[in-house]
Amino acid sequence: MAVTTAAFGSWASPIAAQDLAAGAVKFEQLALDGDDVIWVESRPDEKGRSVVVRMGPDGPQDITPAGFCARTLVNSYGGGAMAAKDGTVWFTNFAASDFPQTKDQRVYAQTPGHFPKPITPRQPVHFADMVPDPARGVIFAVQERSDVLLNGQAQQTLVALDMQGDALPITVASGGDFYAAPRLSPDGSQIAWLTWDYPSMPWEGTRLQVATLDAQGNATDIRTIGGAPATDIDPTLNPVLQNAMRYSDEAIAEPLWSPKGALYCVSDRSDIKGTRWGNIHRVEGDSLVPVTTQAAEFTSPLWRLGVSSYGFVSETIILAAYSKDGVWALALVDVTSGMLKPVDLPFTSITHLRVGHGFAVFIGGRFDGPAELIRLDLETCETTVLRSANPGLSAEAKACFQAPEAISFQVDDGKGGTETSHAFYHAPANPDYKGPVNERPPLIIVIHGGPSASASSALSLDIAFFTSRGFAVLDTNYRGSTGFGRSYRQRIYGGWGVVDVADCVAGAQHLVAQDKVDRYRIASRGGSSGGYTTLALATFTDILSAGASYYGISDLQMIAQDTDKLEAFYAALLVGPWPDAQKVFKARSPLFHADQISCPLIIFQGEDDPVVPPPQAHVLIDSLLDRKMPVAWEFFPGESHGFKQKAHIIQSLEEELSFYGAIMGFTPSGHLAKPDIKNWPV
Repeated sequence: MAVTTAAFGSWASPIAAQDLAAGAVKFEQLALDGDDVIWVESRPDEKGRSVVVRMGPDGPQDITPAGFCARTLVNSYGGGAMAAKDGTVWFTNFAASDFPQTKDQRVYAQTPGHFPKPITPRQPVHFADMVPDPARGVIFAVQERSDVLLNGQAQQTLVALDMQGDALPITVASGGDFYAAPRLSPDGSQIAWLTWDYPSMPWEGTRLQVATLDAQGNATDIRTIGGAPATDIDPTLNPVLQNAMRYSDEAIAEPLWSPKGALYCVSDRSDIKGTRWGNIHRVEGDSLVPVTTQAAEFTSPLWRLGVSSYGFVSETIILAAYSKDGVWALALVDVTSGMLKPVDLPFTSITHLRVGHGFAVFIGGRFDGPAELIRLDLETCETTVLRSANPGLSAEAKACFQAPEAISFQVDDGKGGTETSHAFYHAPANPDYKGPVNERPPLIIVIHGGPSASASSALSLDIAFFTSRGFAVLDTNYRGSTGFGRSYRQRIYGGWGVVDVADCVAGAQHLVAQDKVDRYRIASRGGSSGGYTTLALATFTDILSAGASYYGISDLQMIAQDTDKLEAFYAALLVGPWPDAQKVFKARSPLFHADQISCPLIIFQGEDDPVVPPPQAHVLIDSLLDRKMPVAWEFFPGESHGFKQKAHIIQSLEEELSFYGAIMGFTPSGHLAKPDIKNWPV
């Protein structure tokens, strides 16, 4: 077929906004019950309802009936909302219409053929990370009470819930600010869990605790393993980071028992090639002994509970997923030698790994297809797709998928030297089109949230939506991102709004210097902290032609004073101690420098967002309107921190594309929703 020459950005694409929402699902959790595979998936077609699904002999079967939603609000971000054992499924229910004040959040038990039955009362209490213990008739879980405060935030404890709902919960552990990952030993005699206190985040400093259990589920002989304070603290570091290091200077994650009852975890205590990495360790007495010693990360940041990156094939062999330079891989680990035997698979993103008897399951991502729920035969290494996140993609759409290029570039370190930053570069990709010879494509800088998350080389339909229309994309792994070691991740502490901004600018300039993109048509898009960096780029640099902020932060002071439990001290860690550093917060807040915003903005916000409250967006919009600056916006009812509803996903994406076309001077193909751009010529 002939290839059409057309302006970049105007190409007709087989990837519509509906393809990102209609029929698409998001996998949120994965569990095994014997040989049964059970998972939670969020469905835009059902207004973002999270449904528990079991793989049956006739294919996937929904477990939770209509009207129920397996979603927890613990730490606001949730995760670990479901557990299964011996055919019964327990889940935390999210039902705003039933109980608006707390979104219900009771734990329900559902046995085959029966309607879900609540086992916790109607209270302002959330539950997550559940571990059933049928022998005792309890479920160990993280409990968060919004009616009881500890250090000014909702109190968390580790509890044992009565499976029948007849008895009050037993408190297993309390006193810490956070709890996560309760894990029961194979013989049921011991339980391990993680705990950490403010101002630390779970990827900075945690402690592993182990206890003996009595017949009722009470914990005795609690001992702490690892997570010791730092012995040598650099006085030039952010003071909040220094305080966190005095609590614990070791991030321990994912406690897991071997089949014979040895306790393992992931810890970043080991220094490899000049920085520390999260490697698998074994508990011996009260010490942690390294099993792997790789310059790689064997876990991911605990933004959502229920993270699982490794499991036991046998007492001496572990199947583990690990990330290196932003790319995930799978390997068999010999726990005696620490040697890795790679499992050759095409996936570059591997999450929610669970290991069963002779098989494993995980969510796999690759550049040439949507995320899939994969079953791996451990003997033959053959894979079977159990579920696709988006099974309806056409062959024409798949022809537009292209592997990104991993790039590195130098950026000013602020001390007279340079440091290396990383990103993935996506070139325009559509086999039916090419751009004019004398034209360079517009660039979209994509900024992940977190900021301690990471960009992935696996397919992002959001990115393909734009590259198939003739955009180039720079998907940044700025300093502060995960997957490049502890030192790289910590570079953003005290420097948020400076380090990330500098890396985005340097990355764009790197592509401009290589003549790959148009210097005068550069946009930025991001959600949450990525939305903040987008706003900061628009405010404090002249690199952008347009910006799209999804539930982005405009006033850093607001999140220093009023945000969710998990991040109550995170802004202080990223910027400086509050209120001592109030001037710094204000200096880096786009809201207080709206007179410097030099490009048009489009702002998307959920009306029910507890992490970035809607007033953040309202105040910024009002300021831009006062200055007669071009701005468009949408506030979506029923949406929280991240959009789940089909109509809103489609509308925001189409309006964003139309917005770029209006600002950058091209006409996007297709019938798209168009934003109402104030202060912009028709």
